[in-house]
Amino acid sequence: MKSIGIYGGSFDPIHIGHLILAESAREELGLEKVIFVPALQSPLKGHLPLVTGEDRLHMIQRAIEGNQYFTYSKVELERKPPSYTIDTLLFFRKVFPEYRLYLLMGQDSLDELVYWHQFHEILQLARIGVGARPGFERTLPPLLQEYEDQSMKSQGIVFFRNLTVGTSSSEIRERLKQGKSIRYLLPTEVYNYIMERNLYI
Repeated sequence: MKSIGIYGGSFDPIHIGHLILAESAREELGLEKVIFVPALQSPLKGHLPLVTGEDRLHMIQRAIEGNQYFTYSKVELERKPPSYTIDTLLFFRKVFPEYRLYLLMGQDSLDELVYWHQFHEILQLARIGVGARPGFERTLPPLLQEYEDQSMKSQGIVFFRNLTVGTSSSEIRERLKQGKSIRYLLPTEVYNYIMERNLYI
């Protein structure tokens, strides 16, 4: 069965760590494509993204340009907030009925998965592909032990290997506020977009 990856998040802004995780997942999990899905508002964050959905989408478009395996979707930006992952997976299940869905995330998100809206249903709709994140131990939370899938044949949680980059969107935003360089932490076209529009300053 062919598989696609759904990679959601605020992407505020998208950076090289996001792209490395997505490319590693594509390669290791054998994905036909990875779809980046920027959230309008994350239910677990007490604030809206600092820049508009339109700006974040433009940065994603610039970041993935030239990679034939990467694309994006505006489904969460066009839906009334908050952005529940279960609704997004139900949408893609209808769009790609013949594909296996992988929900891609880092270890930090896996650690919070049990707090997500209808997380049991999420695990019925998609396999969870988990990449490493700096500062987070690669472990399966106790409440998710039953979902570990080592066979790669069914729904469940699987870990894939990826290079880790010690940066985050919040660190990039903080460096911009402090007037520090963010060059090389994100693709050149994303860097240029941020600088031209004075975002996060």
